[in-house]
Amino acid sequence: MTDELAFRPVGPDHYDAFRERVDYAFEPTEGPRDHDDEFDRIADPFGIFAGDDLRSICAHYSFEAHLRGERVPLAGLAAVATPPEHRREGYVRHMVEASLARWRGEFPLAALWPFSRSYYEQFGWATANTVCEYRIPLDQLSFARGSADGRPRRVSADDWAALDDAYEARAADETLGLRRDERWWRERVLDDDTYVYAWERDGETRGYVVYTFESSGEGIDDRRIAVSDLAAADDDTLRGLLGFLADHDSQATEVKLYAPDDTLLDRVPTPGDVECTVHTGPMVRAVDVTDALEAVPYPEGASAELTLGVTDDTVAWNDDVFELAVAASGATCERIEGDASISPRAGSRSPAGDPDVTVDIGTLSQLVVGYRDAADLRRVGDLSADGDALDDLAALFPPERVALRDFF
Repeated sequence: MTDELAFRPVGPDHYDAFRERVDYAFEPTEGPRDHDDEFDRIADPFGIFAGDDLRSICAHYSFEAHLRGERVPLAGLAAVATPPEHRREGYVRHMVEASLARWRGEFPLAALWPFSRSYYEQFGWATANTVCEYRIPLDQLSFARGSADGRPRRVSADDWAALDDAYEARAADETLGLRRDERWWRERVLDDDTYVYAWERDGETRGYVVYTFESSGEGIDDRRIAVSDLAAADDDTLRGLLGFLADHDSQATEVKLYAPDDTLLDRVPTPGDVECTVHTGPMVRAVDVTDALEAVPYPEGASAELTLGVTDDTVAWNDDVFELAVAASGATCERIEGDASISPRAGSRSPAGDPDVTVDIGTLSQLVVGYRDAADLRRVGDLSADGDALDDLAALFPPERVALRDFF
């Protein structure tokens, strides 16, 4: 990169170039396209410019997400793309560093949906949650027919507010569940190609299912129901929605849906007939260690004082030693000056003293959201802690049901 580069918002003069790069990166089989519709600004477009030449692009989202029972700001990174003539020149690293700098102080955490987990691991992101993809023969859902109070009713995008109540009842128990506004519902969940049914009981919407039909042939034997979103405020409603899907056996032979765990296998009569594939899902990283550790809602009654040596090969402000103090009055996290520091990107501590915990930024991010507990992350992640320090981590960061379901 010999040209002087700038990371800045993409303005109207470069909207067409931005969309050309998105199309080429993510839908190359469609060929070059002309866009007559209005430029979608649900996310903020950014790019790396050399003068007036747009070299690489990304999009920034501003979310609120559930974190251990409370809502916190969450940044979203998407549409990262560089045309082939400018690849492997360091533009994505430049863009990631600049994005983190932009988010710092406002967003304690950032998330993305990776095309490659290993690619984004190099920039400090780590798996936030796994996703189970189910292929369920409809006869395996027959157990749910007639087992729930209430009934289904077909609804439209105009009913988004009623659906949102059921969605929030589910998302409140799932760390990284996003808060949805009307625009997100209309443009990202309830588009014109989907069918939407609500499950109603006593005049209230208790759940819903959003789906399409997929076909690889002419008859119902080659047709499946593809569920893109399903929410139930209680288990009775979940059974009602599963029974509703089972009643499509005259139109399809199976249903495809996604869930954060494998408990559906415990419900069906013949689990061996159900295909359940576990995928790594979205990724998360702490933008700033101090902000992230002070934003965490710690368990009631938890208290501890720990020093954490954090390594971050992407941004220097996280590559250091921090002191975390958690008490009934709240949590504070401060960078330790001088006596027990890690040299940025070197990993060499001063001889004055070793931190209680050493951890890389990705593993720390997983600990913050509750993807795994400390003992598991010591085995499978990059975390080192023993004795009281490991016990303190276990008390401060119990595992959570993490489920970022909205794709962006």
